[in-house]
Amino acid sequence: MTPDPSQGAATVPTAPPSTLRPRETAHRVVRPAAIGIGLLANLLYVFVLTHLAGYDLRTPEALGRPAQSIPISLVIAASIVPTMLGWGLLELLERRVPRRATAIWTVLALLVLVGGLPYRGAGITPSDRFLLALMHLIVGAAVVPAFVITSRRRS
Repeated sequence: MTPDPSQGAATVPTAPPSTLRPRETAHRVVRPAAIGIGLLANLLYVFVLTHLAGYDLRTPEALGRPAQSIPISLVIAASIVPTMLGWGLLELLERRVPRRATAIWTVLALLVLVGGLPYRGAGITPSDRFLLALMHLIVGAAVVPAFVITSRRRS
């Protein structure tokens, strides 16, 4: 665009400043997407395992309930609830201890992930434990890296 000599200096139109910084926008999109990807991957995994392969994936006995086949509602809840709690914790840490938030959250997330793996359980086979552990790791593989990458300040 060449300036018109009769108007003096050329003015370039500017876009209004955004209220959200690019980093904030990224984490508002990427984090829910990572939770959704983890959920969809788990649902696909369970579908392939139970419907296509014909495997009867079972949960261990707990709270007086016998081992039972995994309902889809449990897969959904187990994929969403812990990740939403983890997101809330990361947001809190980013506000309270921004310089250490990523490191603290990553350690806690990995401890919860490893601690939540089904190491033993009455009424299920070792292959059930292995396949249940894969469900945990699928969600962790989708969520943990995405949350760490989008953390506002790297530790």
